[in-house]
Amino acid sequence: MIDFKEILVPADGSDNGLRALHHAVELAKLSGGTILICHVANIVSVISGFDQIPSGAGYVTEQMATDMEDKGKEILESMVKSIPPEVPVKTIFEVGSPGPTLAMVAEKNNADLIVMGSRGLGPIKGIFMGSVSSYIVSHATCPVLIVK
Repeated sequence: MIDFKEILVPADGSDNGLRALHHAVELAKLSGGTILICHVANIVSVISGFDQIPSGAGYVTEQMATDMEDKGKEILESMVKSIPPEVPVKTIFEVGSPGPTLAMVAEKNNADLIVMGSRGLGPIKGIFMGSVSSYIVSHATCPVLIVK
């Protein structure tokens, strides 16, 4: 069997992401690996919706950043609680564009595998992967397992 020593699991709070975590945990148990759970706060997408906020409104953007960090850490903590104590786990919080940031995190941490959820869409749109999972499949330097 191929040993997966470092298994990266992106954490977005979705049901598919949680299913991906369960698969990653089973693989980690079999290979004695560590789960790396990474949440990427995409502040650019949030701020882009506020193009009418005056530049002097730094407080608003600072508060949004704080809220995003709190939410990200809440997602990470929730996922860690569902991992059995015998499986080593590390959490990573990053800010950036999810696809490129996750690819960078995987490379930086020498991930042997990325296990991630596909986007939860309706039956017709569900044929296609989400933009982040599609990006990772195309750009990751290690194998990728997409979980629906």
